[in-house]
Amino acid sequence: MRCFIALEMPGPVKEHAAGLISELKSAGADIKWVKPANLHLTLQFLGEVEPELVPALQAALAGACARCGPLELAISGCGAFPGLKKPRVVWLGFKGMTQELAGLTESIQAANQPLGFEPEQRAFRPHLTLGRLRRRKKGGNKGPSSAPLSRELAVLAAHRGPAFIAGRVVLMQSTLTSSGPIYEPLFRASLGQGAQEDT
Repeated sequence: MRCFIALEMPGPVKEHAAGLISELKSAGADIKWVKPANLHLTLQFLGEVEPELVPALQAALAGACARCGPLELAISGCGAFPGLKKPRVVWLGFKGMTQELAGLTESIQAANQPLGFEPEQRAFRPHLTLGRLRRRKKGGNKGPSSAPLSRELAVLAAHRGPAFIAGRVVLMQSTLTSSGPIYEPLFRASLGQGAQEDT
């Protein structure tokens, strides 16, 4: 089964992101937008996981989370990867206890390494993916210009959104379907309490 580890977003953040997505849709770019209900901050993508490994992943996650307290975060900034000139992924950024968040991510990935899941080599950049530009087929129509989207994102570079406290990390199963991924929480661990919470 396909799995990842993430921070789930509270309702106000999802509602805020939904409003921003509606605003950005007016730019007319050919983007597959993420459903607000599915928004999350990925800490580690695991890929395919054998079911018998899930208990060990739960124990590793609980141990890593016990060493980090709740995190005060806020939505801050809006942009695109790899950059505004050629946007491919539209995102919302974070401010607040981002160094502690990076430390938590490092601890989780280190705890999972003995289970066969290698740490991410790229630098951790906490973000919420709002949408991805659809790839154009060779020889097909160029599609709508992304220039209006780039201009919208440039205006939103200093965007600010809701503040919240992240208190739990979730091990999530992702099932890919033609209408988008379906996420099912397998396990949640509380930050700083050493508590394990089966879902």
